Amino acid sequence: MALKLRDFTVTLYPAKLERGFFVTSFDFGQELPKKQFQAATADQAIAEATAFATEHGKGCQASIRLIQGRKPAGFDAKTKSLYFNMELPEVA
Repeated sequence: MALKLRDFTVTLYPAKLERGFFVTSFDFGQELPKKQFQAATADQAIAEATAFATEHGKGCQASIRLIQGRKPAGFDAKTKSLYFNMELPEVA
């Protein structure tokens, strides 16, 4: 059985680590990096978002949105908090 491809979009929001917490900033009118892609499973969507965020190179929080159709199994739980390129403090 072939898996059905779904249309997704990923948006990267600037994020940083402050006092042990991830902080995401939202500014109205700000141009944010976005990418549209197709994936069949939640894991494929996360892999695509990870590649896009790694290419972006700055600290960010990725928001994956389904454009059309039903969400794949486990989508919400797997995409709840995706942070990339964060500089974590060294543990002494």
